Amino acid sequence: MHTISSLRKTLGLATTNQVRNRIDSIRDVLAPNLRRGPNNQLLVSDEGVALLRQLQELYDSGLRMTEASEVIKAKSYSAGMSDVLVSPGSAPIRTTQQEGTQRLIRSLQDEIAFLRHRVAILEDRLSHETDSADNPKREPWWARLGEDVDVA
Repeated sequence: MHTISSLRKTLGLATTNQVRNRIDSIRDVLAPNLRRGPNNQLLVSDEGVALLRQLQELYDSGLRMTEASEVIKAKSYSAGMSDVLVSPGSAPIRTTQQEGTQRLIRSLQDEIAFLRHRVAILEDRLSHETDSADNPKREPWWARLGEDVDVA
């Protein structure tokens, strides 16, 4: 287990606050690797140190801290570690949110398909109206306004 001060040296940072900021930025991913030691000292396991090194490498490559932490979170969740990293109380909420998102996507896709069909019908109707000989082309709606204007 590594302390904050040893992490500062390991990661090559200037202050312990920088280490704390990095831990806070990926706390939900680091949660299984964090422990409290004597005097409420924060301790990080070797796996946690590896995650913090990845975060620091991303930060050193030019990403902002929030962007680097999002990359780490996305990697851990896509690797199937989200079941381990999410607390049991919030896991059903996450799956409910995913199911709700999937339902929303399906309903939006259905609505888009309906609207495309409706537009096709209206375009077809419009083309038949302008093509037919017994239905002369309509004048624009603003043409009637020109008659009522008295400029003199």
